[in-house]
Amino acid sequence: MKKVRTLDENLGLNPSNLHKSGIAVGFLPAFGEPFASNTPREINAKLPAPMAIVGDYVDLKTSDPNLSSIDKSLEVIRGLEGNPVWELALMPNEGLDKITKEVAVSISKKMLWINNQGITVWMRFAHEMNGDWYSWGLQPEKFIEKWRLIAHEVKSRTQKTYMLWAPNSAFGESLDSVRGGYTKYWPGADTVDISGLSFYHYGGFERLNVLLAPGEAVSKIKEFAQLYGSAQNRPVILSETGASYTTSISTGKPAWGGGSEYDIKYQWLQQLLSSKTREEIPNLKAIAWFEVFKHETAAGNSPLKAEDFRLILGDQGLSHDAIQYLSEK
Repeated sequence: MKKVRTLDENLGLNPSNLHKSGIAVGFLPAFGEPFASNTPREINAKLPAPMAIVGDYVDLKTSDPNLSSIDKSLEVIRGLEGNPVWELALMPNEGLDKITKEVAVSISKKMLWINNQGITVWMRFAHEMNGDWYSWGLQPEKFIEKWRLIAHEVKSRTQKTYMLWAPNSAFGESLDSVRGGYTKYWPGADTVDISGLSFYHYGGFERLNVLLAPGEAVSKIKEFAQLYGSAQNRPVILSETGASYTTSISTGKPAWGGGSEYDIKYQWLQQLLSSKTREEIPNLKAIAWFEVFKHETAAGNSPLKAEDFRLILGDQGLSHDAIQYLSEK
């Protein structure tokens, strides 16, 4: 008789780890980043409780049946205080055509091997597929085909690996747009365990330091949660989130906009984790903050900029108050 797959209603989250307003709080550390790299342990050392989720990005090497590229990260994840969920972004940088039945089987076996070490995985395959910044982007039919292939193998073999579907927050002409929409990438509720979203405040494509509008975070999350949470009977998370403070690399001067680093980031944190947000979006189960400082061009031909998303390991005054806020239940 085939084993029935029964998933934990708590999504594998440790209730003793960091939560605020009933929402689990995790981080995507700056593993191996060229500027201001950091580790989960460095972040945990400042938090009132261990992070509930640790996010990571791993390049999928399809020629390696053992998927050993995952092992380096596993060495860091294994043994972390509180045994957080591992939100694993599995990135098919070689292209979706490389995802075969054999690769899908290898992925599922690797996930089972990780689960058997006591680690719950939220597997975020080909995330932000509705954007054009990754090689797998803007290919809805092929994405759905490969997603379903992997999901079938993972769901038939594992009990503690959750399929995390995670587009970028909508930026297209409509929700049905190939570029920036959602609907064309939905692979079906039978293959999705968690609906996730990459959602940032970054001052538009020009990366301006502008303050948040009232309710800015809630309105976008609520729209997504209604479509792919309650309508599909699925929990919702922010698989990546944060607020950037942008400065010029050449001069160090802040980008135009007038908002301070403290106000931009602290207000975003408050909007995400307020009791009002929890009341309006009851199926929002978790957020993962992007704890990274990076240089990037952002959109178009704009000059290279310094973008600081750090909440805990950056500005000391911000860090102090953010930690205090997270300490309040």
